[in-house]
Amino acid sequence: MTLYEILEDIKTPRKKKVVLDTDAFNEIDDQYVIAYCAKTETMELLAVHAAPFMHANCSSMELGMNQSYDEIVKVLSLVDENHNTPIMKGSTTTIDATGTYVESEAADNLIRIARESDEIIYVLTIGTSTNVTSAIMKAPDIKEKICVVWLACAQTHVWNDPVEFNLHQDYNAGRILLNSGTPLVIVPASWVTSKLRSDINNTLRLRGHNAVADYLCDITENAYNMVGRPEGWARTIWDIGAIAVMDMPDSVQYDIIPAPVLTDSRVYAFDSTRHNIIMINNIDRDPVMEKVWSIITDCPNP
Repeated sequence: MTLYEILEDIKTPRKKKVVLDTDAFNEIDDQYVIAYCAKTETMELLAVHAAPFMHANCSSMELGMNQSYDEIVKVLSLVDENHNTPIMKGSTTTIDATGTYVESEAADNLIRIARESDEIIYVLTIGTSTNVTSAIMKAPDIKEKICVVWLACAQTHVWNDPVEFNLHQDYNAGRILLNSGTPLVIVPASWVTSKLRSDINNTLRLRGHNAVADYLCDITENAYNMVGRPEGWARTIWDIGAIAVMDMPDSVQYDIIPAPVLTDSRVYAFDSTRHNIIMINNIDRDPVMEKVWSIITDCPNP
């Protein structure tokens, strides 16, 4: 499918086939997306894949991936203890400078799903792209069967600093993905998903509706406690941006642009002859957040 056909498909009301690739234990926003994807009637969640991550409180990519796997299991069980959504472990390291893909259950599962599907698979990638990029490198034929919706990078007008957390985790994987020609929607952090903030008091209104809503309140309140419970505190729930693209396309604005080049200096370069990608440039916060709260609070207690 061309990018224009993909855009038209996203706007149709038909139920889309989705694979979610998430570094679920990294922050507290992935959990909202997992719950949403599991319950919305507009998507068929075919699998959830654990992405690696590493930061000051997580000593290795392998540990981050395993923690993410456990968190996916926990959240899906809170949504529905009888769920049958496949959960796969992902990469335990990054794609190195030689450009060698990383073997994982997640990469192999994405290849299998893409090859067996008779329609496009939307890969919602809300962490580093290591699993997804490795699958594309291992099986380039799947580029014809998938569209990657990647929450990462900065908008192209922020040309001097495209690197945010998800890209930083595996810069080589990001470069390869942008160079691959795979249909790609980038949902940037800066200026776009940064709008998806929720006041703590508004978020805590979710409590009492069901088990997963209570858990989301618990982890959000814990983050609030960790920063000293300041008055007027709000949390950005970045990863909901991927949901907005798929489930509320009228709430996002976008540009179709030549894929930026990620240089060795970690800045964007531009070449008008390159293949096109979709770059989200704005999100209408209020309808997105209202829909997310509605889906989460409608989850029954398991």
